[in-house]
Amino acid sequence: MPCYLRYSGSGMMSAIVTLCNGNLTMVIKAQSPAGFAEEYIIESIWNNRFPPGSILPAERELSELIGVTRTTLREVLQRLARDGWLTIQHGKPTKVNNFWETSGLNILETLARLDHDSVPQLIDNLLSVRTNISTIFIRTAFRQHPDKALAVLDSAREVEDHADAFAELDYNIFRGLAFASGNPIYGLILNGMKGLYTRIGRHYFSSPEARSLALGFYHQLAKVCEAGLHDQVYELVRRYGHDSGEIWHRMQKSLPGDLAMNMR
Repeated sequence: MPCYLRYSGSGMMSAIVTLCNGNLTMVIKAQSPAGFAEEYIIESIWNNRFPPGSILPAERELSELIGVTRTTLREVLQRLARDGWLTIQHGKPTKVNNFWETSGLNILETLARLDHDSVPQLIDNLLSVRTNISTIFIRTAFRQHPDKALAVLDSAREVEDHADAFAELDYNIFRGLAFASGNPIYGLILNGMKGLYTRIGRHYFSSPEARSLALGFYHQLAKVCEAGLHDQVYELVRRYGHDSGEIWHRMQKSLPGDLAMNMR
């Protein structure tokens, strides 16, 4: 059997897993048997042990392979199917999906953990998406619901001067403006980014320069909204995206290893 389990005194379930061909070893840590099973299957999909388009082993075989009960495995498979990793077909074997085509933003943190070397590019892509869509929803919020938008921006007045507070504030401002646009889909997109977004923010806003830039940005947005200068939103947001991106790129050399850790 390729899976060897051990338990630490802290209650953390961990394992060294050597696949059948002996060419790949995975170290998996989780808080529960279900968490362990989920990590094993996701890691196996990522490493092409279970490649896209393939069929998972039968439930009994897979539960014995991983070392969990069939009931636990069944719950895990249902959860992975909801996240787009698998397709469960009643009366047919479970199929492995191409997760890039079937999953949503909720797997961003998982991708960051699976491929730490690609985290900088993943973050660049995430921030680019935020800039591109926020030019739309912020302008719409200012035009259609300026009072709601100003109430969101007003929250920046009392923020404490530390990274955690700014990470939470920044996420809440962008999310709040997304919902203030009147199109809740923008808000749902921000919801999907929350986990990785706020973890990035805690590192980024450890820089006093980043915090100062953000406060200036929020203040400028409020002035534009109050003056009804909706057409200035695009340039203002793009400039902030550029300037904050420059700070972020300088900070990437000190990117903390735990940014890509599994937080299960």
